[in-house]
Amino acid sequence: MFFSWLIRYGHVAAATLWVGGYALLAFVIIPLIGKGASEVLTRLAVTTLRVLTYTGTLTMGFGLILITRTRGFPHLFGSAWGSLIITGFVIALMLLGLGDGALRPAILAIPGTGDNTRARRFAIIGFVLVVLAVGVMTAAPLVV
Repeated sequence: MFFSWLIRYGHVAAATLWVGGYALLAFVIIPLIGKGASEVLTRLAVTTLRVLTYTGTLTMGFGLILITRTRGFPHLFGSAWGSLIITGFVIALMLLGLGDGALRPAILAIPGTGDNTRARRFAIIGFVLVVLAVGVMTAAPLVV
């Protein structure tokens, strides 16, 4: 019982950091970089994004363990619960790709161009996706 709670706690805590990190990037750090591109803020944004990659990976890892502790992998296909879990996992993979493949290069381009539009757009898309993933995953335990 305690181990199951600990895994669920880790899953939720990592997901919370993931959501908060994207909010911090989209609504605080990247707008500040756009006002005056500084090396310190750019490094902070890249470091935050690296932390988001780790928290996203942790969230998915804890989620995979939770699958084994709840209904199991055989129920992933052919059930509404499984559809929600797979949807959340696909969104999480998209977030990892967005962060490492699009957002990081866009952040690194800000000091050279002075334009934070692309980085802000990608960060907001990431925030929306992570909130969507949380919504999908909170519905999963309620589905029979």
